[in-house]
Amino acid sequence: MSSTAPGPPAPGDTGTVPPAGRRRRDTLRAFARRPWVRGTTTAVVLVLCAGFLVHSFARDGAATRTAVGLLGPVLPLALVPALAGLWLTALSWREPLQALSVPLSRPSAVRIFAAGQLGKYVPGVMWSIVLQSRLAAASGITVFHFTAAFGLYAAVSLGTGGVLGLSALAHHAYGTGAALVAAALVPVLLLVLPRLLAVSVRLVKAVPSLARRLAPVPLTVLRRSVWLCAVSWLVTGVHLWLFAVALGADPLRAVLPCVAGFAVATSLSSLVVVVPDGLGVREALLAVSLASVLPPPEAAAAAAASRLVLAAADVLAFGYGSLAARTPRPLSVSHAPAGPPAPHVPLPTAPHHRRKDDTC
Repeated sequence: MSSTAPGPPAPGDTGTVPPAGRRRRDTLRAFARRPWVRGTTTAVVLVLCAGFLVHSFARDGAATRTAVGLLGPVLPLALVPALAGLWLTALSWREPLQALSVPLSRPSAVRIFAAGQLGKYVPGVMWSIVLQSRLAAASGITVFHFTAAFGLYAAVSLGTGGVLGLSALAHHAYGTGAALVAAALVPVLLLVLPRLLAVSVRLVKAVPSLARRLAPVPLTVLRRSVWLCAVSWLVTGVHLWLFAVALGADPLRAVLPCVAGFAVATSLSSLVVVVPDGLGVREALLAVSLASVLPPPEAAAAAAASRLVLAAADVLAFGYGSLAARTPRPLSVSHAPAGPPAPHVPLPTAPHHRRKDDTC
C-alpha cells in the first residue's frame, strides 16, 4: 500500500485552521464593532435609563412634589456643588483609567463618566460599563483595560466614601465625641488607603495572565485618585447641607450628618446593585442621618430633593459631554513664515532615579 506525502502549503496558507470557537468569537466581535450595532446598543441603553429614571420619580411622586414645594428656590443653588462634585469624581475616575490604558483629556473623561452615570439608573452594573466602554473605545481604550480601571476606581470610591462616612456612623452610634475622634482619623486613613490599593494591584498582577496585560499603576496616581474622590464627596455633600439649612437645621451641626452621611449612604447603597443607583436605599439612609438635625418629614424631603438634584446633574453632565463630543476643535494656525526646520539638538538630561515604591 502506497501513501502520498502532503504537498507544500499554498502561498499565504499557514496550514492551520482556527478552532470553531475562536472563529465564532471573532465573528461576534466583528459584528459588535459595526457602527450601527454600537449606535443601536447605546440608544437602547439610554432609553432604558430614561425609563427607569422617570419611573423612579413617578413612583414617589408625592415625596418629590413635597421636596420641590419646600425647597424649590434652593434647587438651582444646590445644583452647583452637585455638578462640581461630579466633575471632580470624573477626574478621580480618569486617573487609574489613563494609567492602565492611554492618556485621556478632562472633557473626554467627563463625557465618558457622565454616560456611565446615566447607566446606573438601570438595575445592575453592566449598563454603566456598556455605555462607558462604547465611548472609551473611540479613545483607543480596550474593554479589558476599561474593566480593570472600573474595578480599581470602584475600590477607590467605596474606600474613600467609607472613610469619610466613619464620622457619621460614629456620631449616630456613640455621639459627638466619637464622631470627632473618627473625623480626626480621616486624613490618616486617606494617606494609608493608596498603599492598600497598591498592595491589591500587586496581588492582581501576580496572576501571570493579567500581569502581561496590565500596566503598572504608579502610587502617585492612586494618591491623586483617592484625594480627588475624597474632595468630590465633600463638595457633593454641600448640596444636602444647603437643603438641611433651608429646612431649619443648625448650619454647624448639619455639616457632619450631611457631608459624611451622604458619603456613607451613597457608598452603601451602591452595593445594592439590584436597585437602580441605590434609589430608595440611599434616601432611607440619608433620612436616618438627617434625623439628628431635622424632623422626620423634613429629613425625608431633603433626601428626595437630593435625588432630584443629583439626577439633574447626571443629565446635564451627559448633555455637556454629548455636545462636547460633536463640537469640532479649532485647529491651531501658526502665523510665522514657513522656513526650513531647525536642527534638533538633544538636551542633556539628568538621570532619573525612581523610588522602589513609586509603582505598583
